[in-house]
Amino acid sequence: MPHRSGSAAGPARTPLALALAAIAVLVIGAGVVSCARGNSEDAGEAHGLPKYYAAADLLTAVTQRQHADRTAHLSLSGRVDAVEGAPTALGGDGALRVEQGGGLSVQFVQTLSPPGGEPQSTAFLVLPNGQVWRQGDTGWTRIDEAATGTPEKILATTAANVVASADPTANLARYRDAALVADAADDAVGGVPAVRYLVVVDLVRAAELEQDPAVQEALRTQAGAGVTRISSTLWVDAANRPLRSETRQTMPGIGTLALTSDYRDWGTPVAIASPGTAA
Repeated sequence: MPHRSGSAAGPARTPLALALAAIAVLVIGAGVVSCARGNSEDAGEAHGLPKYYAAADLLTAVTQRQHADRTAHLSLSGRVDAVEGAPTALGGDGALRVEQGGGLSVQFVQTLSPPGGEPQSTAFLVLPNGQVWRQGDTGWTRIDEAATGTPEKILATTAANVVASADPTANLARYRDAALVADAADDAVGGVPAVRYLVVVDLVRAAELEQDPAVQEALRTQAGAGVTRISSTLWVDAANRPLRSETRQTMPGIGTLALTSDYRDWGTPVAIASPGTAA
């Protein structure tokens, strides 16, 4: 799933608007693992689950499992701790489907809870070709992602990057050569045994490797502002299914944004609409 540029925020300069636009850069580390510490077969342990230290090994294992299961339910939770003001909560719940022809379809409801304000929920549909749709009173409306600096652009950026965090393999394939596995340890998610991978992404290196000019510029902007590393965590179960991904970053002049994506019920049926049939 292609990422959207962190430069999406235009005239709107509130900490929340800037933070939402910056999600495009934040989530790049959600599922990245490096080959810096050797092959997985060399890292076997007498106890606990097998661990992958080579990016190619982990990418192959997780991709094969995702294409076999195809579907899962997704929950997103996050928090923006702004430099000034109270935190803003970000949440979402929906489903994803790996398509036979490639790509990912995701439908979810996103809820923003601004300080002192009522929660605002919006339903989104993101198609494998990258189109982002928003559900309104009259049905689904495609969001104009070229409308830089508008609320629609911020909506599109946020929605598209929720999908990016929902597909760890996309990030793993794209940024594995800019990442380092700092730790791989036995853990559990909701009582399910898992391996917790701590990953550090070098944004300078990621910018050098990036082929998308817009994403490359966003990465360079972050690095130029002094944010040269992003740490993230990925939990994978014994069957190579992603269970959770988590990332946290300090944004100069804005605050701190933390995102957690939880995946459950892999392989169970899901209902994902199409813009022409959904109301």
